[in-house]
Amino acid sequence: MTASYTQGYRPDQWLQQATDLAMSALLARLDLDMGARPYFWVDLKEAPPRACHAYWDYNDIAGRFVDALVLARAITGRQDATAEENLLREFLWAAQDPVDGLFYNPVEPGGPGIEIDKYRPSARAGGCDRHVDLFCQRAPLLAMATLTAAGEEYVSPRLQAMVRGLSAISRREGDVICFPTYRWARTLRPEWYSPTSAPERWVAYRYALLTGLARYVELSADPEATALATGLARFYMRHGDVPPDGRFRGNTHSGGILPATVGIARLGLALGDRDMIEWADRVYRYVRERTPDFGFIVDALGLDGVFAGTCETCALADLLHLAIVLSEAKVGDYWDDVERFARNQLLENQYRDAAMLRQALPGIADRVLAMLLGSFECAAHPNSLLTWNGVEACCIGGGIRALYLVWRAAIVETGQESRVHLGFSRSTPHVEVIAHEPWAGRLEVYVRSPRRLLVRMPWYVLPGEISTHIDGTVVSAARRGSYVVFEPLQPGQHVVIEYPLHQRTRSYEIAGRSYSARWLGNTVIEIEPAGERYPIYRRRDLIQPARPCPGAMPEPVPHSAVPAPRLW
Repeated sequence: MTASYTQGYRPDQWLQQATDLAMSALLARLDLDMGARPYFWVDLKEAPPRACHAYWDYNDIAGRFVDALVLARAITGRQDATAEENLLREFLWAAQDPVDGLFYNPVEPGGPGIEIDKYRPSARAGGCDRHVDLFCQRAPLLAMATLTAAGEEYVSPRLQAMVRGLSAISRREGDVICFPTYRWARTLRPEWYSPTSAPERWVAYRYALLTGLARYVELSADPEATALATGLARFYMRHGDVPPDGRFRGNTHSGGILPATVGIARLGLALGDRDMIEWADRVYRYVRERTPDFGFIVDALGLDGVFAGTCETCALADLLHLAIVLSEAKVGDYWDDVERFARNQLLENQYRDAAMLRQALPGIADRVLAMLLGSFECAAHPNSLLTWNGVEACCIGGGIRALYLVWRAAIVETGQESRVHLGFSRSTPHVEVIAHEPWAGRLEVYVRSPRRLLVRMPWYVLPGEISTHIDGTVVSAARRGSYVVFEPLQPGQHVVIEYPLHQRTRSYEIAGRSYSARWLGNTVIEIEPAGERYPIYRRRDLIQPARPCPGAMPEPVPHSAVPAPRLW
């Protein structure tokens, strides 16, 4: 995050800049000598760090990257690297079996076998045939759902074939559908299915694909997909890792719990199933109880071990997704959570400082540095990154997906109404929002078409502290709950809302360590003690006296008379 702000200049567009940087990191991870196969792993145990291929390159990372590139282009307007993107898509499609429609992980030297060891991806534990890993079906479903929403109908036969394939390998028991194990192949090998292996213990590992499957149901109302998703959701709600009260112990993303929950929430809303919706809301509220207000969701919730004190960006992306879905559906009002989580931990989980990376990783090659700069941490501490023995590619996909979800949800428009939920700069064909926090408690809206405007105020601002202007004239705006309401507005009008940025200091206990965070409005300026190796939350310069700056990044997406499609 940069600190370029002077009154009269546009402030930095955080979400767009972060996405632009992440897209470059993603493209740097493509091995063009191997058909755009992604590098899953940057090994920090090596000196200098080395990029490595792994089991997860196929399907999981390739699918996440196809999905992320479409989302990143929607935010940034970038149109470069289309040849590389097409090559990546072909790499992903090559994994789909033409007979059963499922995506297969191949066998190759150096790949894991019976045990899929997420944390040592170069290890090999035994022989393994070409097989279907159910967690690895999630990312191709995400990619194809995103492409479908973007209007690329050529993927529809692929989606339909995949649904048929998943139905064929599932088992029906009354009104539920289940997957007996996490791995399937035409030639079954009983030794694969050790009950002690992590994927077998994590029941949700098999149901993480519900996120993409539910989105496909929303887009298509395909009866076979609807029946499959509904049966899988019912099974997991009754027999999965989460008790009826929503208070689970498990790995939030890698164990599949939050991806499955997002899918159940979306499916419940699409089908009007209150049981699903309320179940998902209970899970969210439980996770939120255990997550500090700046968004540090721990990977291993309620468990012991190293990952009980680290934050994986993929899990944070799931939590943001769930909060947005439930808030937009008015199941709960979690917009303040979304604002704080995105403004703080999501942005701070990104590697943005090349000089700091070079200092922390002596001798790092430019090619590997490009893979890290803009990527997102998979095991952050509250005050630092580079805390573990490697950096995974999955969190680039997760980070871009989270940025898109927040960017898209920041402004929601229906008919002649624009509703600004989040204090981030963004433009639509109808309004341009310029958010100045944390440099100033100021939000501007330039109106482009006749409309009613509702702007949500930060949770800490009292009604009497808000000043509202239209075209330079003080006005008394109506209030509706947390929103300031302006109507009717005409093209060319300029709305300004000003409010104080409250300062406060909060203490936190995370994984047995104490931290103190200094807040300015909704932004954490500093966390103490300071982190090591790659410290984060070093934002003191944001509250220093303003200094001249060269202006903000140009608006990345040209305005169009036709709104961009809602991808998620």
